[in-house]
Amino acid sequence: MRTLLVAFALAFFAGILFTWIIRHLAIRWKLYDDPVGGRKIHQRPIPRLGGIAVALAFSVPVIALALWSNDISAALYTEPGLLISLLGGGSLVLTLGIHDDLVGSGALIKLIGQVTAAMVVFHAGVQINVISVPFMAPMVLGIWAFPVTIFWIVLVTNAINLIDGLDGLAAGVAVLAGSTLAIMSLVENDIVGALLLVSMVGATLGFLRFNWNPASIFLGDTGSLFLGFLLAIVSAHSSQKSFALFSIVAAFVALALPIFDLSMAVIRRFLMGKPIFSADQYHVHHLLLRKGLSQRQAAVLLLGGATFLGVASLIFIYSSDKISAITILVLVVLIGLAIRFLGYTDIIRAGRKTMMFGQLEEDARVRSLSINNLRATMLKTEDEQTMWRALLQAGEILALEEIALQVLSQGDAGIERKARSWHRHDPDGKSDVQIQTLVRAEYPVQLGRVVFGSITLSWLRENSIFDPHQHALGHILADAVAHAMFTQRGMDGLHEPERHVSG
Repeated sequence: MRTLLVAFALAFFAGILFTWIIRHLAIRWKLYDDPVGGRKIHQRPIPRLGGIAVALAFSVPVIALALWSNDISAALYTEPGLLISLLGGGSLVLTLGIHDDLVGSGALIKLIGQVTAAMVVFHAGVQINVISVPFMAPMVLGIWAFPVTIFWIVLVTNAINLIDGLDGLAAGVAVLAGSTLAIMSLVENDIVGALLLVSMVGATLGFLRFNWNPASIFLGDTGSLFLGFLLAIVSAHSSQKSFALFSIVAAFVALALPIFDLSMAVIRRFLMGKPIFSADQYHVHHLLLRKGLSQRQAAVLLLGGATFLGVASLIFIYSSDKISAITILVLVVLIGLAIRFLGYTDIIRAGRKTMMFGQLEEDARVRSLSINNLRATMLKTEDEQTMWRALLQAGEILALEEIALQVLSQGDAGIERKARSWHRHDPDGKSDVQIQTLVRAEYPVQLGRVVFGSITLSWLRENSIFDPHQHALGHILADAVAHAMFTQRGMDGLHEPERHVSG
């Protein structure tokens, strides 16, 4: 225990020192987090790369113990898989975070980097092989260990990254979750896991001296990704040591706040038709700010929730199955209440309306442009047959079921009617089926007082954007037919009394 306290103290004071140095260098080199982007709320540039300070401070007691000779350092060398995971996967995640903070990385590149780091961890031997839940025998994952381990590491890494939106929030959540997991590790005598978690908590607390509201430096992606990755691999490692005590489900409960935020972001964006990796201001902390809370109040409230979840996770694994099941039930109810309180249902509903109207507007724009282009084509036709073939393109543009054109011409026996028709599903036009949702509209083919005939369009009600727009495009088509026929028949006046035009 004394060694763990020394490790904590070393990491804590190293966190203060390295954060002060990194902040000074970031200011000198103008490495700021500018207040722009989909989820930024700060109003002035703040130095970033605080995650480098946390990583350096975390490594101080770990390296010191590796060079010292005692029982804990000896135990450290008995976990080569964990050390490889830290050096290999951890270095990759740090590099990914630093690159993102300095020059920016796309969401896909970050995801690929995280999956690669998770694969390093898995192949180093740190795996989730068993899941234990109340009233059920432990589930041995077998071949599913690989995808579950990768998913867990990527999930927790991104969860801490996405919740990093308020001063001190991500670091505070990492401290509380790390403390909870450290207690679990100590109880099951996983001294190496406890050492890593204690070192992480100490380094993060030292950083929090500068990150609490009003923050003078941010974690950046370097810090939030590294902390999430560290929590993920240590919890996976500890679950290997004793799945009966250290259930990965309990770790899930301890990290439920950032995981909830991440899950709602994915669900929300999917239902609203937005890219999953897009940024927005609908995370839990954003919604609390919208309800009038200050940054500090929102952070305190969320950290209080994280503390409650930490206690719930301890209850989950150190009590009977009945109490554990009740704990899960309470959490499910609280999640439902949180969704209602934060207004996620209204946000998703409003987002879907916006998406729907946006799609309608775009469809209307495309149809209008296509009909105008078709009109220009029809005006260039030299005979009625060519004009009719051009007119048939409107069937696809307007999602029509039928097009009928009646042309009037003057013959020896008087006015003659010539009809042409097109049917999408019934080329012969002999169907005796009546479709109730089929809308038919007739438009006069007329130019001034000169009447050439009429055009009838039919469409399924669900295929029209909205009827007024559909009718307007129908009139444009009829007008195009009239102008085309006027030119084809060599007419030279529009001011004579209304009459039927002879061929």
